Amino acid sequence: MLEQIKNNIVKPFQEKQYAIIGIVLGDTPIYNVLIVDKKSDALSVENSFSTEDFDVVKDKVNTSVPLLLNFYGKGIINKQVSAKGNYLKEVLFNASIDDFYIYELHQNQQNFISIVRKDVLEKFFALFLESKYLVVDYSIGPFIGTLFKGLSNTSSIISADYELSFEENYLIEAQKQDAITKEYILGEEKINNTQVPLFSTLLHYLYPSDDFSYDAEFLKENKKENVLKKAFNTVATVLGIFFLSALLISYLLLNYYNDKYVSYESQLYNLNDTYNQVKKLESEKENKTKILQESGILNQNFLSFYMYRIVNSIPDNVGLNSMKINPTQKKIKNFEKIIFETNTIIINGNSSSSMPINSWVKELKKEKWISKIEILDFSKSRNKKSEFTLKIVVQ
Repeated sequence: MLEQIKNNIVKPFQEKQYAIIGIVLGDTPIYNVLIVDKKSDALSVENSFSTEDFDVVKDKVNTSVPLLLNFYGKGIINKQVSAKGNYLKEVLFNASIDDFYIYELHQNQQNFISIVRKDVLEKFFALFLESKYLVVDYSIGPFIGTLFKGLSNTSSIISADYELSFEENYLIEAQKQDAITKEYILGEEKINNTQVPLFSTLLHYLYPSDDFSYDAEFLKENKKENVLKKAFNTVATVLGIFFLSALLISYLLLNYYNDKYVSYESQLYNLNDTYNQVKKLESEKENKTKILQESGILNQNFLSFYMYRIVNSIPDNVGLNSMKINPTQKKIKNFEKIIFETNTIIINGNSSSSMPINSWVKELKKEKWISKIEILDFSKSRNKKSEFTLKIVVQ
């Protein structure tokens, strides 16, 4: 990573990767390719290669990556001129300035310029355009390498095959060298002298310097299209993420509410079942209460007072075999209503003679709560005891 490079200028929809191609002009052009990733505030070299075959460039450089070009070699004039006067006329002589691309580095005392005929470069701009590449910026000659000086602590650097000498950060001299190779270490990255003008071209695009002037008006549409393409891709990505997120949230909410629905449906079913059970029990309670009311069992005096009075009044020589309270009127059968003979007590007992029974009946008739006493049966058993059945009707 090149930690020295800080991203002080924030561009909307800025790319994360750039391809810089240095075109060495000659009978057979050489393409020096440098692919750089921009991550946060640092730049890193992703890939680099050189080739004379343009098809190799098309195969390895994606058309979606913005392209920057640096031109160098045959047909390019690189000169050091005075910063004053009409120095272009001295360089071009009688030629028209409109026929040339001019790349200028402006300084106080002296300028450095690179000049090339437009028809030499335009065929390359057309070549990349036909291959669907968007060229967003370019540079000419080695002097763009002065921007690399800010990354190096040396007083001179090698840009392409020119040695650029500095004094107080101003370029004071540029000398062409023969077959020179130089490598610079920047953090974890290695940049050689061939790549210096390429890397510097990217630096100028990301962090423009007012010291350089050149005609880039014809690339304005490419820059706009690149920004629009990036904006479209960014918006498409954001919308894609938004819709996927919305779909995921909808799916999760659907599952959540479906689970809630199933849970509430189950609770409702249980509540309905409980409600039906309660209604059924209430109905059974009402029926049983009604039966008990009809039977007279709910009468507090009936079970306590009446029975107490009957038992205490039994003579000593009279035996009690059974006592039925509110007996049924007939034998109980399935699916038939049980009918009780209410306010009635049936007593079965035995005695040695009829006299005690008669005396007991007379005593019971004196009770105010008894409205009627009947002797339903009186007979002698095999053991010569008198057996009787009394029916007492209470008020």
